[in-house]
Amino acid sequence: MNILFRKRYNKEAHFEQLFMEMYPRLVRYATTLMGDADEAKDIVSETMEQAWKEFDKLEADTRSAWMYAAVRNGCLNRLKHLNVEQQHINSLIEATRTDMSNNYREHEALLQQAECIARSLPEPTCTILRLCYWEKKTYQQVAGELGISPDTVKKYISKALRTLREAMLQKEEI
Repeated sequence: MNILFRKRYNKEAHFEQLFMEMYPRLVRYATTLMGDADEAKDIVSETMEQAWKEFDKLEADTRSAWMYAAVRNGCLNRLKHLNVEQQHINSLIEATRTDMSNNYREHEALLQQAECIARSLPEPTCTILRLCYWEKKTYQQVAGELGISPDTVKKYISKALRTLREAMLQKEEI
């Protein structure tokens, strides 16, 4: 029998024995730390995978201690990650609450002001602005509908937006 084959077979047999002995213990240990059996199994599986990769480097008499330490560290890392996720979720919830209570009202008020100013614009500026922004038509479509060139539509839109911007800035200063 080839020496390399025997060495590999020997490694697999030793690892299988270690796995069978340690896996249930490590899952119980991780479950105690995590409070979640599924999370514990994932962490122990990752540890076993790492142990397989490092198996040749691990001393036979310290393998189980290494595995317990690796599981403990895996649990701690996962708990830290879950804590960070929860902090982000809490921040998002708070930002959403604040946004809903404050910014939504402000946004609606600004939209109403803009609509009021837009309706007060002279014709055909008012109609062109309504067709382009409220009805979402292209300059080409509006030009065809009104019998003018797309460049004329663009000039009216530019004029309307400048007027809206100036009027909104004046309202903010008041």
